[in-house]
Amino acid sequence: MKLLRVMLKPSPSRALGAAGATAAAAAASTHHHHHHHRLRCPYSHRATKRTFYCSSSSSSVRNAQNFDDDKTIPLNERKAKHDSTRGELKRWHAWAKEKIKENRGSFSSFDGGIGGSKDGDQHHHHDIINNNDPVDEQSLVTELEWLLEDVVASEGKSDNISMRMSFDQMTALWNKRIDDRYPIQYLTKSSQFRTVLLYVAPGVLIPRPETELLIDFAYQHVKIYGKKDHLKKLPWLDLGTGSGAIACALATELKDTFSKANAGVYATDFSKEALEIAKINVERLHLNDTITLLHGSWFDALRSYDGIKFAGIVSNPPYIPSDIAANLQPEVGRHEPMSALDGRGEMGMGDLDIICESSHKYLAPGGFLALETHGGEQALRVWEKLWNTNLYEDVRVRSDYAGVDRFVTARLIDAKKVDRFSSTSSDDD
Repeated sequence: MKLLRVMLKPSPSRALGAAGATAAAAAASTHHHHHHHRLRCPYSHRATKRTFYCSSSSSSVRNAQNFDDDKTIPLNERKAKHDSTRGELKRWHAWAKEKIKENRGSFSSFDGGIGGSKDGDQHHHHDIINNNDPVDEQSLVTELEWLLEDVVASEGKSDNISMRMSFDQMTALWNKRIDDRYPIQYLTKSSQFRTVLLYVAPGVLIPRPETELLIDFAYQHVKIYGKKDHLKKLPWLDLGTGSGAIACALATELKDTFSKANAGVYATDFSKEALEIAKINVERLHLNDTITLLHGSWFDALRSYDGIKFAGIVSNPPYIPSDIAANLQPEVGRHEPMSALDGRGEMGMGDLDIICESSHKYLAPGGFLALETHGGEQALRVWEKLWNTNLYEDVRVRSDYAGVDRFVTARLIDAKKVDRFSSTSSDDD
């Protein structure tokens, strides 16, 4: 689109494709907490009286709150319904950038500054203690670029353009982003995760780029160990699927490794709202025959599948310690589901403990386990918990893009040892 190329600098996350863009974005950031990945910022504690230049009155903006009229369709997949001109879009773009500058002071005072500390170590420490990704004004400008890329459906050789939103709808959306600190992904109903574009809504966690590494780990495992016949025939399990991000990525990227008898991917969630959103994505991506959605808390969702075994179990469970979860940045704490954030229990290990203690019962010999954690001490605790069972080999702590020990992976050993452990556990009970 010539207009956008002239008006905007290319957005790395849109230009590189899912995997490459994610690596570039995450490697460049200094935040280290999964649950505040570049949700990009600002909230204004003061109301702004300014309205968009082309609105006939302030009421026209207030009445434009139906910017999400296509409720379950990502913005960039909607049909163009509005005609405009390049000039009008440039003027709206200028207004939106000015709104960022006008609100700079209020959101920077809340988040601890714009652009980060000059002292890299202090900045890193601030992120961990406060769980706030200090607001970067440029990140909001980037979000604005994403929005315009999604809104503009087509351009002709003339000055005319076709858009998926009216200017009043765009203004209402951008005001909500800035004034309410509402995540841009919820506003555009979309989030890119590796090769798939997902529909997202407030009932599910917004997928983070570092979580994409779980798919890399699974793929690496399959390339080395997945050729064994018994593993090729067995499905994979995504525990706590949320939007279905991990399940959809596994089903899409591992499909060539599945045998014809493979049941694909099972995906569980305790939240019925989350499962409804996951179902929308499964249907949108035509994965109905590959993904089975199940309602229930962790392994309880499999109660109707007695004796089922999996080639791999992958999970990004809630893992934030409760005291930290209570002080997350506004985009996260105000709008994303706390049930998907707060890990409960000591050190946020409540849900991770359940998964660590039961995964061996559902993995086939040689099966793969990959978990995302809060990092640091919690990751080491998960590693120790798995290692001490004597049921897993190649138990490893792995880093995310920023070098934080974020993930733990392991491979189940032979069946005899697993059976012996299960029998001992039953006797102890």
